[in-house]
Amino acid sequence: MRASGHTRFTGPTSSQAIALSVVNPVANRVSFFDVRLGTNQRIAEVSVGTEPNSIAITPDGTRAFVANTVSGTVTVRNLDRTVAPFGTISVGTEPYGLALTPTAQKLYVANARSNSVTVIDTPNYRVLKTITDVGFEPRGIALTNSGGTGTDTLETVYVTQFLALPTAADKIDGTDESKNGRVTIISAASDTITGEIVLNPIADTGFAAPVAADFKFVTGAYPNQLNNIAIRGRFAFVPSAETA
Repeated sequence: MRASGHTRFTGPTSSQAIALSVVNPVANRVSFFDVRLGTNQRIAEVSVGTEPNSIAITPDGTRAFVANTVSGTVTVRNLDRTVAPFGTISVGTEPYGLALTPTAQKLYVANARSNSVTVIDTPNYRVLKTITDVGFEPRGIALTNSGGTGTDTLETVYVTQFLALPTAADKIDGTDESKNGRVTIISAASDTITGEIVLNPIADTGFAAPVAADFKFVTGAYPNQLNNIAIRGRFAFVPSAETA
């Protein structure tokens, strides 16, 4: 079975735990729903690998890919009425986020404990490449959509590094300005790292702490726990737990 080369997503893609289906990490299962005409009918609940955390569905709606964090695999399911199993692809250690290119010809998988991204050839269900040294604990993935029709070579892949890193060797860990967040940039044309975005600490969060019963102590924070990322227009949005 080969993926359609003509069906394309209409906008950017990103790693998600829900996409007309819901991953159930504790039960090691995925629930699939038919939402046509507002029926919201559950079609099936199927077993996948251990601790599924993210799912991606092809734009033609024929297949689903599920990242199984503990198993170190990606499960492939055919989305017919039986949601039949198709196969399993081994990736890195603790795959967390995954996202398809606009034409769904490639799937990018963030391996949190391998500090790598696996690139999968979806028409042939094989690993094309493992991109190493993408940063500390990669998790969230988002891809641009240039609007082209037959290729994904113009796209850019953004990968979040989950935990903040020290801004400098002489910074004291635990201070408001001691760390910053990182997002790795990958070219979909070459599947190589082309850069990194640094999310700097915030000097003033707008929250003042009490000092001698007077709220005058300015607090800062640094972006931390970058679990996901999404793209809208020319902007990328990265939810974070800012540590103050």
